Amino acid sequence: MATISLHVIREVMIAAWFYLSSPAQAVLDITYYEENLLVDEEFPGDDSLQKVRELLEMLSEPERLSGESQRQDLVLDVEVQECLHWRRGALLYMYCHTVGERERWMLLDPRTFHQCLQDGIHYLLKMLHTRSPVQLDDQVSFQDTSTAALLEKGVFSDIHVLALMYCGEMCYWALKYCRDVEPHKADPQSPKIHFKDIGVKVLDTYVGVCEGPLQGQGWSTDNAKKMLQYLKEE
Repeated sequence: MATISLHVIREVMIAAWFYLSSPAQAVLDITYYEENLLVDEEFPGDDSLQKVRELLEMLSEPERLSGESQRQDLVLDVEVQECLHWRRGALLYMYCHTVGERERWMLLDPRTFHQCLQDGIHYLLKMLHTRSPVQLDDQVSFQDTSTAALLEKGVFSDIHVLALMYCGEMCYWALKYCRDVEPHKADPQSPKIHFKDIGVKVLDTYVGVCEGPLQGQGWSTDNAKKMLQYLKEE
């Protein structure tokens, strides 16, 4: 299957900023095809990581423009911010999962893999923290107790549940398969990722909501519990 040139995607994306009312949505739509192609073909070729990096760069462009511009149409609403964070985190998750399985977790380039995990966890955490959990009190209440329990945990959609699992799984991979990796020199503005603490927290939340308000809705916790036990014993 032919792939869209990333140069073409970038040119169309630039044009969208001038002519469309929702340029961030245009970026999401344009990059969606290329992301799915990489995932469906299991990140083929030696240049697949470079393609991932270029897609991450393009998905970061709306945030950069929003921060630099005074145009109101470039201000990102909460849902778009969450989607941009999710798409970058999920893309890195799928890349790491595919590479790990293909190499049977005997990683050929563990430092790069470790960096991808760090970046993916960073994006997923940003997605999960875009909105604050709903604080329920006498003024804010819900008749549906299950919905209330989810909102108190900061879980606003199925994607939030999946992000918890993806984030926890990437923390598990980092500690299990990259324990002895010396990471790349850290960006001074990039927060240090504490894999154990983050992994335990997100997986605890995942298990809690899946066995609580989401019980019986098809969410499995077996793998999450195994990873949680491993992380807690570290």
